[in-house]
Amino acid sequence: MRLKSFQVRLFRNVIDSGPIKVADSTCIVGKNEAGKTSIIEALHRLNPAKPCPLVLLDDYPRWLKKQHEISGEIDNAVPITADFTLSADEMAMLDGQFGQGVLSAPTLTAFRKYGGDLQLHLPIDNGRFVKWFSDQHIDAGLLGPKVAGAGNASELLEKLTAATAEKSESGEPTPEAQAAKQAKTELESLLDGSKGLTAALEKILCPLIPKTFYFSQYSQLRGRYNLGTEVLQALSTPSADEEIQAAADFLTLAKVAPTNVETWDFEQSNAELEAISSLLTRMVKANWKQNQHLRLVVKIEPELRPNGQTERYLQFRVEDTRHDFSNRLDRRSTGFRWFVSFIASFFEFQKDKNLILLLDEPGLSLHARAQKDLLDAIDTNLTDGRQVVYTTHSPFMVRTESLGRVRIVEDKGPDLGAVATNDAGTTSDPDTLFPLQAALGYDIAQNLFIGNRNILLEGTSDFIYLVAFSSHLGSLGRAAFPTNCRLLPAGGATNIPTFIALLGGKLDIVVLLDGKAQRQRIDAAIAQGRLKAGNILSVEQFCPVKGADIEDLFEADEYLSIYNGATKQSLKMEDLKGQDRIVKRIERVAGEFDHGRVAGYFLTHQHEIVPKLSADTLQRFEDAIAALVKALPPVP
Repeated sequence: MRLKSFQVRLFRNVIDSGPIKVADSTCIVGKNEAGKTSIIEALHRLNPAKPCPLVLLDDYPRWLKKQHEISGEIDNAVPITADFTLSADEMAMLDGQFGQGVLSAPTLTAFRKYGGDLQLHLPIDNGRFVKWFSDQHIDAGLLGPKVAGAGNASELLEKLTAATAEKSESGEPTPEAQAAKQAKTELESLLDGSKGLTAALEKILCPLIPKTFYFSQYSQLRGRYNLGTEVLQALSTPSADEEIQAAADFLTLAKVAPTNVETWDFEQSNAELEAISSLLTRMVKANWKQNQHLRLVVKIEPELRPNGQTERYLQFRVEDTRHDFSNRLDRRSTGFRWFVSFIASFFEFQKDKNLILLLDEPGLSLHARAQKDLLDAIDTNLTDGRQVVYTTHSPFMVRTESLGRVRIVEDKGPDLGAVATNDAGTTSDPDTLFPLQAALGYDIAQNLFIGNRNILLEGTSDFIYLVAFSSHLGSLGRAAFPTNCRLLPAGGATNIPTFIALLGGKLDIVVLLDGKAQRQRIDAAIAQGRLKAGNILSVEQFCPVKGADIEDLFEADEYLSIYNGATKQSLKMEDLKGQDRIVKRIERVAGEFDHGRVAGYFLTHQHEIVPKLSADTLQRFEDAIAALVKALPPVP
């Protein structure tokens, strides 16, 4: 089951966040106190891996609490709602148990009220269930008239219950009553007693809802804990101090948590801690690239007090094998302490794939390069079957090639509260956009020198074709790109509006759109003054195909030949139907394919392909290149 979106209402400084879409890895960006933490803490309370209740006094917006108590609105407040998509296996399991199509769609909505349990809204098709059950368990000849008109499981159960009361003249149950009793037993068994179809489905589906695991800087491990007064107490009664609770949870995970200090076998416990120290070291080294000469040591040490009594301490130490010294974890860098604490906390859930990780400002104290290591770990190790939602201020925690997974949170004031935006391109606040702008600026600085003559393209395929044709046409003395302009692939059509939002105000960008472009969002950028209307060109200006892609600048048979070469297919023009985009025409016959693979084949074989291309193809590419160059600003 995967989280598709969630919405926060009436939680701290959030009145209504609006729906927030969730990807495998989702980044939430916003200014300080905008509401980022409130949003992911509300999501955490939906189905927390460790107990974390919704507390009305602490979590309800203070400035609205009394007003809503008087109006009664507070009684119906639903602070967290989430939409999930069921897997094919989960749907097959439900269909097998309750009949094909018992859910009309592979989705459900989970929600939790203040002080309440996890609840579900399910798209139940009652009619399908009644028909399936009737076909499987009800004798139509005996009971058909008795159960006719039942619209849902509860009505069917009522009709079967009524039919069981029928008796013959001798006082014995009639055949209809006996059949009804048997069917009633089957139905009650299926419906979890007599609680109804919804309750039966909830009993199965609630345990399948992914748990939420939340980690923040307050969950970090210290270097030293008093075993008796801090850790043991937290083992028996969970501590409000997250640092102490983190140590108690670690001992539980290591399977060395005692019932009392007096009877504890410390030698055995230290042996177990030595084993888990080794595992912790390996996991940290796999993800921490700043220093590979560190070793984690966790152990219990006695200390003799002046009064003659011995107190025991749980110590987390770091050995530096390169410099041959050790010190406590809390005396290492703040960034390293955060990293180790997170890995240690995540131990408990490492095997659990049905988990949503919620990270609040992860790695804030890490060096920029270490933040990149953390981001790599999030995108590889942590998202291995799981979803991750994290907040950040740091540009180094934003992937510029995946701007579509960034969500913006802004505080709109007491009347609206914190509001989330799924599209960074629609946000106008420069302070909110700064982490994205900085990330993009850093990425561009790492890859190329950027001036003020820039052409924004959809992706690498556009880049490959245009650069290749520019080189060929230039060698013939025809239109070509000047050396002082830069072609910038946006990494996908969905990224173009966001690139415009981030760069358009500072740079005079020319944009080439194809059939997949989100024109409505780009028009909004024009209206906001981020882009000149004359700087937008469309591929369809240079060929007769409506909504044309860059591939449509080729003659159709020529692109098909390149496609065949890349995919080892042998399609012919007569196999293709219609007059729309060549990519769509091929997909209708051969299914979806990797456009980049075809472009890559063209790149490696361009010296064989380009000289054989028709004059019409060359002319279309020349027209496009000439128009793009003409739209560029003059050389200063």
